[in-house]
Amino acid sequence: MAKGIIFLYNLFIIIVYSGIMWMSFFLFMNGKDKILLWIGIIYSAIMIDDIVNFASELFQNFAEQYNRIFMIVPTHKTLIYLILSLGYLIIFKRLINKKITWYDYSILAFYVTFMFFVPVLDNSAWKIWLYYLPSQLYNAYVGAEVLWTIKKNPENYQNSFYCWCKRLFCFTVFMNLCIIAEDTIVIFHFDVYSKYYINMNNRSYTSDILYLTHALFSGAYLMYYLKTSLRNNTIVNDINSHTHSNLPSDIEESILYRFSEAYHLTVREREILKVLLLDKTNQEISDDLFISLGTAKTHVHNIFQKIGVVKRPQLLNIYEVYRKEQLNAKPENEIPSP
Repeated sequence: MAKGIIFLYNLFIIIVYSGIMWMSFFLFMNGKDKILLWIGIIYSAIMIDDIVNFASELFQNFAEQYNRIFMIVPTHKTLIYLILSLGYLIIFKRLINKKITWYDYSILAFYVTFMFFVPVLDNSAWKIWLYYLPSQLYNAYVGAEVLWTIKKNPENYQNSFYCWCKRLFCFTVFMNLCIIAEDTIVIFHFDVYSKYYINMNNRSYTSDILYLTHALFSGAYLMYYLKTSLRNNTIVNDINSHTHSNLPSDIEESILYRFSEAYHLTVREREILKVLLLDKTNQEISDDLFISLGTAKTHVHNIFQKIGVVKRPQLLNIYEVYRKEQLNAKPENEIPSP
């Protein structure tokens, strides 16, 4: 009966993880969004880890062999934690449109190095507790850091998208602290670590709760991305068709000018925005406006910051809403196009 429950439980979470993984990779191949790539990589690692835990719960001989190898060379687990921490770092920073600092990478490198050296210690509960501790602290630190960034700059993170991001970050910090608490209880009170006998509980149920909740957030993000991507194509086609045929170009220029003024864009940023609305890449912007790729990226970043978006589909959506409002508004004194 117990093994049947274990089988069904693992079957359920593997189906969830694999669904998120394949959908992420599929959308990445079509959109090249790094968040999608890292969601897929993270859930590939989580699924591999769960399969190992499942095997150790189901087969006693496998568990004994795995535990002995783990106490000497826990390479598999270390690589999985490295992928998770690096993935969280990249995704969380990109969600709030911030660059990763050398400080973030330095702490990550230090804790991974520490995890590789912990196995030289004698077998004990303290050895395992110290091995797991740095990764949970680092993940909590990443969540707390992005929360602090949002708190310092609330004017840049006011729309509903960032409300969900804040919930994700808060939950990540809280659950990583819960994982530390569970590890402390299980390792020091239920596991056995001696020179001759090792009995480990490889599964962390608080980790499962964290991963499944992250899967819900990821699934919502994937649906949002898919919806906005489809809408993106409609908006770009609509803007192009109106720009090139239905409306006089001076009206489109006037709308673009008003939009730029509303968000305090510079003249150069308005030029970049005009090309962005045609859904062109940074390289295409660079080629069209005869500027370096780095300059194009800087201008795009500044535009995103001022408008309060992190993705091009969000920008296109905001512009299309503004454009429709302008076209449906009662005629006023025209603002001349510069």
